[in-house]
Amino acid sequence: MVDDIRWKPPSYSVNTAGKIVGFANAEPNNWGKWGDDDQRGTTNYITAETVHQAAGLIKQGKVVSLAMAIDADAPALRSPAQKFMLMTTSDALVQDPSQSFMPGLQINDDYIAMPLQGSTQWDGLAHFAWEDVLYNGFWGGTVTSAGLTYLGIHHLRETLVGRGVLLDVARHKGVDFLEPGTPITDHDLETCASEQGVHISPGDILLVRTGHLERWPATPPEQRMQFLRGGEPGMSVTTPAWLHERQVAAVALDNMAAEVTPFEAKQTRPYPWHVQVIRNMGLLVGEIWKLDALAADCANDGVYEFFLSAPPLNITNAVGSPLNPVAIK
Repeated sequence: MVDDIRWKPPSYSVNTAGKIVGFANAEPNNWGKWGDDDQRGTTNYITAETVHQAAGLIKQGKVVSLAMAIDADAPALRSPAQKFMLMTTSDALVQDPSQSFMPGLQINDDYIAMPLQGSTQWDGLAHFAWEDVLYNGFWGGTVTSAGLTYLGIHHLRETLVGRGVLLDVARHKGVDFLEPGTPITDHDLETCASEQGVHISPGDILLVRTGHLERWPATPPEQRMQFLRGGEPGMSVTTPAWLHERQVAAVALDNMAAEVTPFEAKQTRPYPWHVQVIRNMGLLVGEIWKLDALAADCANDGVYEFFLSAPPLNITNAVGSPLNPVAIK
């Protein structure tokens, strides 16, 4: 008999609503904080009041996009985006006019095929499970090839708008970029915020700059796979409690995995930070954000807070979503 099997029956049971019964989750966690049926997680910290207050941060009307380009040259761990033309004006011009969409009318139309988490993105609350369990005690068995039953990204379509705060950890440490494998600790976040003169408040969307993806354009094509697979700076396992205590609504980074890779020593599971913040805390995680232009602007005027609009696409029961987040100062 081989003892090393891929799956073992859990000690808990599952009710007819797809919720687990008889399971003690690790701390810190937000299970049940906003009700047993909650599917919005820490975005519940974003309220009408916090959004209204954040609107007061708009002083100049300056808009900065925080999205990486969606094209063949963009960094991607998953399959790169593919863009196709459905119809073009030249096709209508050189072909039989009777084949035009309408006589005398030419139309350009296109579409893309891409992973929903293949560009600047949000990881939704169903992205990570551990011990067959998702955020708020939803059972992993409720997710099938047909899609999600719970925790779809569409539940967040009217949130993730409010006060954004940039913590430029790379600049704080006096470097252009953090080296691969460098963990960003709770102490780093605290001291960076103090140096920048910003206070993290409930409902904030926290952006953490490593400088990592700013190296991508100058990376030769033959070295790009190593760049993507060779480790990167990111969030340490010391940070979830810090984020939990400050009631941060979401956190996004300018790297591929948000957390540091390779994983920190003595970790007993893969992606330990993701499991803690998404599965246990219901914290939204953003990856592959472009923060260099915003960081330069914040360093120039000394203002590291701004109005941020970053809702996901309204894709029913999707795990994640690409987006074009914009900071407005």
